[in-house]
Amino acid sequence: MEFKNCLNFQKNMPTAFDDYFKQLDNSFDEAGDRSEINSPKGKIVWPDGFGVYTVWRSEVSVKGLIYVGLTGRYSRDENGDMAQPRNSFQNRATRWTPYRFCESPQDTSDHKFSFRFGPKYSKTADQNRHKYERDAYSQTIPYKELIVVTFDLTNNKEYSPALLESEILTRYLFETGTLPPANNSL
Repeated sequence: MEFKNCLNFQKNMPTAFDDYFKQLDNSFDEAGDRSEINSPKGKIVWPDGFGVYTVWRSEVSVKGLIYVGLTGRYSRDENGDMAQPRNSFQNRATRWTPYRFCESPQDTSDHKFSFRFGPKYSKTADQNRHKYERDAYSQTIPYKELIVVTFDLTNNKEYSPALLESEILTRYLFETGTLPPANNSL
């Protein structure tokens, strides 16, 4: 009996990814650049800024990670100068592939206020046309089970959104041998 309890204890111990993410989370929290949206009851109120966001089911641990994404890319403007990223966390609500935050009046009652991923259609235009249909995505997680952690990089001089997203996904990949279920590439 004691051996079985020891196995259960080990199974629930933090992984290397969990330790890494906790350190990252703490450093952004100390800098005031971390935000958490926990079990939203309606439309998600996104923080200002741009950076990286992580979507979790029920818990912030390697087994709960669903998606890692970024908003805000550095690019050159029409004059060839570096432009401040224009997209922000608020733009996440308008995506429909590879995932969707379902908050539209057109969403059916059983999918409204849920995170859906695994688009049915491979062509973006087709997915856009069918995004409100019941079978448009293979996976649905109600908001009450979601935790969204954001890292605001607006004033950060250590990470770009692409670098931080890649680092989180790489560490997850090397620990688990796969990507989070809603991510399709790294």
